[in-house]
Amino acid sequence: MENDTIKIEYKKFSSFLKDYIKSLSRGYLFLISDEEHSIGEKFSFSIKVSALGKPLSAEGNVIFVGENGMLEKGIGLEFSFDEESRRLIDEKLKETVLEKYGNLWGTRLSALFGE
Repeated sequence: MENDTIKIEYKKFSSFLKDYIKSLSRGYLFLISDEEHSIGEKFSFSIKVSALGKPLSAEGNVIFVGENGMLEKGIGLEFSFDEESRRLIDEKLKETVLEKYGNLWGTRLSALFGE
């Protein structure tokens, strides 16, 4: 499964924001999967977040195969967003958070981005 594309779609902005604050902003992702994978396997990512306007793109590789803290089988991935996606995040994410959550909560949430 070399260079497969993983497509992720966030239907709720709040779900994306939670994952972004928790791990995506640091370049890590855990995907629940029963499929066989190996350390070093490479992937491309397409992450659709409607509030950002267009999908984010990233590339990475498997760094962990096993169970997460909730005993769900899957893979841990290390990745980085491409330049265009990084620019979109830098330009739109804080603006969208402020718009959706207001100045007080939006500012507090933006402080958690880890950038």
